[in-house]
Amino acid sequence: MNNTNIPLFPLKSIVLPGGIFPLRIFERRYIDMVKNCIKNDTGFCIVLVRNNCPDKYIDDIYNYGCYVKITDWNQLEDGILGITVEGSNKVHVINSQLNSENLLCGEIEHSANEKEYMIPQKHIILSRFYKKIYPGIKNFISFKTERYSDASWVGFRLTECLPLDSHTKNILIATSNAIERLEKLNEIVNRLFKSEIEELK
Repeated sequence: MNNTNIPLFPLKSIVLPGGIFPLRIFERRYIDMVKNCIKNDTGFCIVLVRNNCPDKYIDDIYNYGCYVKITDWNQLEDGILGITVEGSNKVHVINSQLNSENLLCGEIEHSANEKEYMIPQKHIILSRFYKKIYPGIKNFISFKTERYSDASWVGFRLTECLPLDSHTKNILIATSNAIERLEKLNEIVNRLFKSEIEELK
């Protein structure tokens, strides 16, 4: 199913289905976006920035992201709005453009929720790895319900938190097969965190 004129929120970080992500909102266009979402009980999409040019509004984004719903909000210091969003489902961005308020909006295609698959034995180490690092990242990105034996869930959580460039994260998000995503993540984690993985074996 496609939806048009959906607000897009470009970031260098991503939250995926089942993830919980705090955001600090201070630009007027995004404060208005949040207010409209709360008023109309609608969500928006978080998408990854492709090129961040400081001289203009960001409109160069990757073509996959996540539709999120606002679960909590509060007024912070200096007029900053703090919100918490939960990842709902993956989306494919068909096209996008800045509107009259310089808010990036686009046509999106919702992806079907991935089926639950038990993590293959050879990738159980990824579940252990995420469980080990989670205490150090939970203040930045968390989750609603733990599902450490589910391939999609573990793949999404690692894609969110690993120190990867946006291009690589977009490839992982675009991957529609949970086991295939774990294959890619297994290679990445063993390359970046070789000693930590050895300790978990």
